[in-house]
Amino acid sequence: MVVLRIPDGSALVKIEKADPQIYFKIYELLSYKKDFGKWEKPESLYDPYERTFPVGVLPRVKKFLNCKGYRVRIKDERQVKGVKLNSTWNGSYGMRRYQERAIKKALREKMGVLSLPVGSGKTVVGLRIIHELDLSALIVVHTKELLYQWADKVREVLGVEPGIVGDNKWDERGVTVAMIQTLLSRGAEKLQSDYAIVMFDECHRTSAAEKFYQLGLSLPQVYRFGLSATPWRRVRGEEIKIEAVVGPTIFEVKAEDLIKERFLAKPRFEIITYESTMPSFSERYKELYEDMIMNNDERNRAIVRKAVELAKRGHRILIDVKRIEHGKILKEMLEREGVKAEFLSSQSPNRWEILEAFKEGEIPVLVSTLLKEGVDIPEISAIILAGGGKSDIMTIQTIGRALRPKRGMKAVIVDVQDDDPLLFTHFIERQKALKQYYGMYYDREMASKLDENVPKKGRSRKRS
Repeated sequence: MVVLRIPDGSALVKIEKADPQIYFKIYELLSYKKDFGKWEKPESLYDPYERTFPVGVLPRVKKFLNCKGYRVRIKDERQVKGVKLNSTWNGSYGMRRYQERAIKKALREKMGVLSLPVGSGKTVVGLRIIHELDLSALIVVHTKELLYQWADKVREVLGVEPGIVGDNKWDERGVTVAMIQTLLSRGAEKLQSDYAIVMFDECHRTSAAEKFYQLGLSLPQVYRFGLSATPWRRVRGEEIKIEAVVGPTIFEVKAEDLIKERFLAKPRFEIITYESTMPSFSERYKELYEDMIMNNDERNRAIVRKAVELAKRGHRILIDVKRIEHGKILKEMLEREGVKAEFLSSQSPNRWEILEAFKEGEIPVLVSTLLKEGVDIPEISAIILAGGGKSDIMTIQTIGRALRPKRGMKAVIVDVQDDDPLLFTHFIERQKALKQYYGMYYDREMASKLDENVPKKGRSRKRS
């Protein structure tokens, strides 16, 4: 018999009774390799001195012990805190079947990750969970855009005035939307309200796993959920810290299923190719990127030609870039071609006006470093991935902006195939992510070319 106790007001599970060898087995189970740049150090989520581990990995520990033949008794002493919300649901937001299943699963499990593709209405799912429980909630986000987007939805869908913590504001209410950076810098203990629910948006952000973990363990809520469009494949290294905070994935719906049911637009994949006249001999990635992506005239001209073509076909286009300088270059080139375009970054003082102008159709092309996670612009019908890079999560998040149903139009997803051996491998990684995510809707001809070309492209060079 193993007795696991969750004290009231805690996000940790304490081992109260167990055979001596159990402690070492749990330590091993919850170990991972922490990346310190050029070397890794093994660490564990299990604290051998306090004999505790995070509540999110309780299902993992229980399953492991059961498989080893141990009976497990869980003593959950936590009390659901919080206050009655008295929300009123906006009837114009009807629930789809997959959304209803996600909500039902969340209410039953009380914690876990809900995996819903971009454009599937995961914000509405999160708000419906709050409405069904009708208890106060803390929603944690990581950008100013998401802070205000969630606040607007709380007001519109639940009929309650949201609190805002972040962007130099600290105003708590029944449903408070808070930036993780503000909670960490000022201390989550400064929260004045008792919240029954904590909900983390875009919880897949493993680059911020340490901050996510630090904040998550300081929040003791019984109801704890993560919302994500792309948590799949996140099973190694420090990614376990995300599970430690909100629990395992408890519901997942795939993009290809929602495309089949016409909740998402059917994608068409296109590839831009070009001939580079000036190869880069740089051994450093920063210089290579500047030479072969940012300042590559042939590449930029090919991107602009495609954007002009898509604009003439009636598309609203997002050109995704990674560098501000690159965005400005493309904007100027588009305007020289007679296409009205705007560049948007976190430094743009008038970004809300630019977004509104794009939504209203006054600007057909938006070049941006910004619109990767969470920003809701259903008017986008075509994406050009101009920034390179190999991040599968960022690729999916970015192109998901275009996958809203449009009248008689497919969502056009354009990638750039680079000639440089290293940049070509990044292109392959992006295409593999698309192939995995969109399944049967990924272009078959492109899939076969992908398989054929991978081993033929030559050696990759080392970068320092």
